[in-house]
Amino acid sequence: MRRRIAWLLLPLAAAVAGCGGASVHNQAPATTRVSPTPTVSPAPVWTAATLTDQNDLIAVSCPTAALCVAVDNGGNALISTNPTDGASSWTSVDVDGSNALNAVTCPSTTLCIAVDDSGQAIVSTDPTGGAAAWKAIDADTDLVFEGIACPSLSLCVAVDEEGNVVTSTTPTGPASTWKVVAADGSDPGGFQAVSCASPQLCVAADLNGNIAVSTNPTGGTSAWTLAAIDSPAGGSNEIDGISCPSVTLCVAPASGGAGNLLFTSTNPTGGVSAWTSITGVASNAPLAAILCPTASLCVGEDVATDMVTTTDPTGPAAGWLVFTVDTSNHESGGISCPSPSVCVAVGGQDVVTSTNP
Repeated sequence: MRRRIAWLLLPLAAAVAGCGGASVHNQAPATTRVSPTPTVSPAPVWTAATLTDQNDLIAVSCPTAALCVAVDNGGNALISTNPTDGASSWTSVDVDGSNALNAVTCPSTTLCIAVDDSGQAIVSTDPTGGAAAWKAIDADTDLVFEGIACPSLSLCVAVDEEGNVVTSTTPTGPASTWKVVAADGSDPGGFQAVSCASPQLCVAADLNGNIAVSTNPTGGTSAWTLAAIDSPAGGSNEIDGISCPSVTLCVAPASGGAGNLLFTSTNPTGGVSAWTSITGVASNAPLAAILCPTASLCVGEDVATDMVTTTDPTGPAAGWLVFTVDTSNHESGGISCPSPSVCVAVGGQDVVTSTNP
């Protein structure tokens, strides 16, 4: 807003009596002052593209803005080298028969690993190379994988619904290179998701309101510590996802009879007291997915048709912006942000993208 200041003109004066004939000179006009215009970030905009795939899209991983791999519950990988260019930019490849693929991670453009409901890791070092470029590894026989994270090309950490952590330091190797350990206590709720900020910090989330933390994820059962971060009177919640962009920030949504909450911690290894809950994000709707590409940007997806974002993940619920996506089948799925300026989410038959999340 501009604010003008009138010039102040002083008239010439005659000699002032008793002042020795001194004269008063014209005062120079004041400079016009302009208040700075405040910088306002444009509101987030998300665009939906409906694919021809008749299965539900479950998860997505984008190592760069020029490669995204999504997976569905019919055993297909949906691949794009230009994910913001609409439905025609996505190609479906049958990589796992009729098995449901429940999670995928691509730590680089030359390594992608999806996990399915039969205990298999479906691996490719050339994800755009067609069906023949993917192979199945029996990493966790007959059990249902729910999540996977690969903080480096030489470490992958997967979790299953029986409370096991399955790790490999040679993820493209045979089944013998994958190690299965119980990590969810004596009464496992079953893991839903896992996130690794680095090879020295992985955090898994379960259906009983617990997180399991390890600074040595390949170290066996004793290397994982449980913390019941969501077990209030009246029952615990399911922790539906987790994202740790750094060793000093983890964000995890929870939903259930104890209320819909968002948990954050700046000290994930610090036990129960190191986690703080927030209520009211996305009008208190359950969040089906969460992804924080950096400590100053988190993107969530609720069970309705909303994307929610914040630049202050440890702040109040009011700091989360809600964008309602114009689609009828965007219900739940996964999110990947190869950069703070490109995010891709999936749900139902939709791919939802933003260049300004």
